[in-house]
Amino acid sequence: MELQNKIVVVTGAAAGIGRALALAAKAAGAKAVVAADLVLNGADETARMVGGRGFACDVSKDGDIRRLIDTVEAEVGAIDLFCSNAGIGGFGGDPANAASAPNESWQK
Repeated sequence: MELQNKIVVVTGAAAGIGRALALAAKAAGAKAVVAADLVLNGADETARMVGGRGFACDVSKDGDIRRLIDTVEAEVGAIDLFCSNAGIGGFGGDPANAASAPNESWQK
C-alpha cells in the first residue's frame, strides 16, 4: 500500500514492531502517524519520533478502540491504514504453541 499522504494508526506502538511500523510509515511519507499503546509514555515517545500523536488504548477493550478511531477521525482525519499490531498476553495453553490457547483467549 502506498502511504504517501495517508493517515496511519498503529497499536502496540510504544516499542518493538509497533514502533518500527510507525517509523516505517513516516519514512514512507505518511501525512500523520498515530501511535497507540496501553503504555501512554511509550506511545507519546514514538509519536514524538514521527511527529505524530500518542494515544492510550487498551486493545482488549472495545470502547478504547472505538474512542481511538472516533478521536483520530474527528481530530486528525479519515484513517487510511489501521495497523492492529498490539498483542494481549496471558493466552494460556502452551507458551511455545500459541495455537493451544483456548478459543476464548483468541476472541479477546
